[in-house]
Amino acid sequence: MILRTASEGPETPFYVSENDAPAKRKILVTALHLFVRDGLCETSIRDIAKESGFSNPALFKHFESKEALAVYLFECCYLELFHLLSRAMQSGESFAARQHAAVSAFMTALERDMDSVLFVQESLRYFWPKMPASVRKLSILGVVYKLLEAGRKEGAVTSSIDIGLLANAWIGTLQQFARVCYFGGLPQPSPGVAASLEEILSRMARA
Repeated sequence: MILRTASEGPETPFYVSENDAPAKRKILVTALHLFVRDGLCETSIRDIAKESGFSNPALFKHFESKEALAVYLFECCYLELFHLLSRAMQSGESFAARQHAAVSAFMTALERDMDSVLFVQESLRYFWPKMPASVRKLSILGVVYKLLEAGRKEGAVTSSIDIGLLANAWIGTLQQFARVCYFGGLPQPSPGVAASLEEILSRMARA
């Protein structure tokens, strides 16, 4: 089993502000990686401090608790993914074009920061009720529903399957792909893989 390792590329992660102190930046990147690799409950403040190279007090200087740190990261990661997918699904004139843009956006998110995508997927049930109303209005499931609904009007999506069920299956396919990629069970995101995923989603929609 091959686990993806944390990395800090030349680009600043989107959930880190240019005004953040170096310690806060390192804590955020480290915490996100550990939450995904080891699990939210299994990761302690001590683990984050040790891995980041800072003390517990340094962490508490920026966040009052592990919960506050995790909520902050979840909101940042969820909103980033929502806006990427939402913008993609509004582009193009046909269902096929909008679906292509959505899959491409998801692949971009995975290539840029797989930890952030996995954290949203695996923590949604726990953190969603804790989000403010302004965030809960921005539903990824909702925009996928609208995409498929528009595709149905166009004749590209079957009318024999409930749209809600189809939307969940559509999202679930991408989520499972991300999980398996993380563990090295599938090729990393690439144009070829994206095209195959599009074909799977299209066949599902036409079933």
